[in-house]
Amino acid sequence: MKRRDDAERARALILDIDHLLRGHLAREDADLYPAMMGAADPRTRALGTSAAGEMGGLLGVWTDYRDHWTVATILGGTRRFAAVTGGVIGALSLRIEMENDVLYPAMDRPDGGAARDAA
Repeated sequence: MKRRDDAERARALILDIDHLLRGHLAREDADLYPAMMGAADPRTRALGTSAAGEMGGLLGVWTDYRDHWTVATILGGTRRFAAVTGGVIGALSLRIEMENDVLYPAMDRPDGGAARDAA
């Protein structure tokens, strides 16, 4: 019975994380990356374009993960669940690191977040 309890706890954690993560990822995809791609500074524009290409699809990956891994699918493939979870957590960690170390500092530079002048 412990396996079922573990699967239920894992599913509950997925839903808890989803509650915190989904809005955050959606806001960044809708606001941060477009703001960076429209910045006056060419380095910031390039970073925004690169980040959107590399990380912009993470919300969809997360949603697929959340929807797929129910208690039943966790119980039916515990090793696969562990491997997939490691990959998803790794991608989320990379995104957080990129945001904190590269993207947010770029937006904080003078003119880093300013929109380009319309010609």
